Amino acid sequence: MQVLPRGVPVTFSFHGPWALESKQEGAGKLSVLLKHWVEDRVYDRCDRFIVLSKAFGDILHQEYQVPWSKIYVIPGGVDLSRFQIDRSRPFARSQLNWPQNRPILFTARRLVHRVGLDKLLMAVAAIKPEIPDIWLAIAGKGPLQADLQQQATDLGLNDNVKFLGFLPDEQLPIAYQAADLSVMPSQSLEGFGLAVLESLACGTPALCTPVGGMPEILDPFSPNLITTSIEATAIAERLEQLLLKKVPMPSREACQEYAAMNFDWQKIAQKVRKVLLA
Repeated sequence: MQVLPRGVPVTFSFHGPWALESKQEGAGKLSVLLKHWVEDRVYDRCDRFIVLSKAFGDILHQEYQVPWSKIYVIPGGVDLSRFQIDRSRPFARSQLNWPQNRPILFTARRLVHRVGLDKLLMAVAAIKPEIPDIWLAIAGKGPLQADLQQQATDLGLNDNVKFLGFLPDEQLPIAYQAADLSVMPSQSLEGFGLAVLESLACGTPALCTPVGGMPEILDPFSPNLITTSIEATAIAERLEQLLLKKVPMPSREACQEYAAMNFDWQKIAQKVRKVLLA
């Protein structure tokens, strides 16, 4: 722990509980205990903590006994020069060679258990009878890729789901703009949900489960974009309501304006600077 300077105030940017995340992904008990011990030693040396959401502030306080007087909640920001509305939806789809006349869902996730892609596939299968041409694009790689691909086949979704693999950075804003809706079906430990902001900045509404910091982003803007639970049935219900316009979905312009007004990196950086210089 000697890398942390003595006599100099230390601000720690807490982006997630290392030990708890490892436990969620099946790490051994000894590994989890060792990681928790390392975290405890580091946090004992810190004077202030920046967290991306109240949800992760709660974890820092409850799991690691860090007092709230040391915790500052500052949300993440989005680069508006990169994530913006600069293409029509048809043009974005043509650039990616995606279908033009189908309702498209998009998600960019690491393919691991806690992000809930298995629940999303179940939800798509559940609404397919009502929306038979629905199309889900999944960007990302991870240890569950083969299992998820097999699940999609077993659910009869080979014509409804496309696994994109790694998506180059320059294509990510295009993918958001090509979709009707992006989805974050996380099941646990989603401290903020930067993809929600990226999608909004590109003018595409983002649906999330009520997990971690994601509802803190969307509740002031559009509560309809938060499912009632983490279960596949709740995800399916809200997807169907939004895509069939049974509940209102924000416009492209409203999404972009909300992201710009509240999460521009220039504004967020000033809040971080204030804590660092406190």
